[in-house]
Order: sequence, then structure tokens, then C-alpha cells
Amino acid sequence: MILAVVGGMFLPWQTGVNMELSGRLGNSVLAALASFCVGGLALLSYALLTKATWPQWNTLAAVPGKYWTGGLAGAFIVWVSIVAGPKIGATLLVACILAGQAAASLVVDHYGWLGFPVQEASWSRLVGCLLLIAGVILIRCSPPA
Repeated sequence: MILAVVGGMFLPWQTGVNMELSGRLGNSVLAALASFCVGGLALLSYALLTKATWPQWNTLAAVPGKYWTGGLAGAFIVWVSIVAGPKIGATLLVACILAGQAAASLVVDHYGWLGFPVQEASWSRLVGCLLLIAGVILIRCSPPA
């Protein structure tokens, strides 16, 4: 859980630098692409340094197409953050992303989709998601300083 929290702490930073990059490049899609290229190079470097075992081509070809969509989802969320961040601010952006993630995760857990173990939707989980949505509303309605 601590690792997940620490990872989550990087979202505002990632969004902020990507927004700035978008402004300098003049294009949000190119900024997202640059972000993925840098991230891809970092992961490739790590894989080479740790001497990761590379799969055979036939293994890659046998992977069903739906399992390659994670990159599409990642690209979409990075682009959404770049576009929405300057309009709504870091706090509301992250709150909205968390509320959306929690709502979708509640369904994914309930049905055990995508390899997650089944964890049925309970009242406490539903209330937790509703509280996140309430947090979005509170942040959105807070008066400016």
C-alpha cells in the first residue's frame, strides 16, 4: 500500500511537467508522446541492466490483442491530464482521476475482471467510492483563497 501511495504522489508532478512540456512544444499529443518515449527508454535501460529474459517472437504474437491495450489506456490518461490539468488544477484533477479509478475498480473487483480476484462490491466499498465522489464535489465547490 505504501508503494502505491508513493507512486500516486508522482501523478501531480508528472502532470505538471507534461503540461509545461505541452506548452513548450505547442501540442498536448506530442508532449504525451515525448513522455512515453522517455519512459520507454527508462524501462528499456532497466531491462537491459537487469538482464531481463526477452520472450520469443512467437510468444509475443500469441498474446491476445486485449492485453496490448494497457498502453492505450496509459496514453489516454497522460493526455487527459495534460489537457485537463491546466483547466481544473492539480487537486481537482487527481480527485477526479481517483474517483473514476475507484468506481471502475469497484466493478472490476466485483466481477474479477482482468485477472483481479473477485472481491464483491459491499456497502462499505460503495460508500468509500461515494465519499471519493463527495471529495470531488467539495474540492470543486471550495472557495478560492
